[in-house]
Amino acid sequence: MRRFLRDRAHRGRTALFGGELMGLYAAKAAVLVAARLSLGNTASRLLMHMALECWDEKRGDQEPRRYFGGRESSAIALGFCAPANGSEAAFRAVKRAVRELVAAGVITRVRAGGRGVTSEYELMFDSARPQLVRRPNDPIPLPFIGGQGDTDWYPQRAIF
Repeated sequence: MRRFLRDRAHRGRTALFGGELMGLYAAKAAVLVAARLSLGNTASRLLMHMALECWDEKRGDQEPRRYFGGRESSAIALGFCAPANGSEAAFRAVKRAVRELVAAGVITRVRAGGRGVTSEYELMFDSARPQLVRRPNDPIPLPFIGGQGDTDWYPQRAIF
């Protein structure tokens, strides 16, 4: 991955901030949301997968933060490798994780699947790229929005 980024930057294009990577900021926000809402392991894994598969910003006619991967793709994210990702157990695990995410308000169903069409979900958190001037070796900031841990969450003090 480093070589890929270095090669892209070497060719005169900014790979990291040029809009070339999918879901970078959505994935960062997903980590914060999963921690704040104390989502279960399965739901957290699926949310991270959904965030990595969606676009952070509008791209052509594709809306941002939209996930439309099928059940098999979602099952792979939960650890069901082929051919088990097409099993009934895998589909039940995906269904439980989606139900937990919908109940927590993290995702909403935009389109129901069926007859060869996959379901489509919208991730309900901000994934816009922060507008700031960044030097090449600075760390990438986490996208904080109100209610996702920016002002109301503090680490607990360690007691020795």
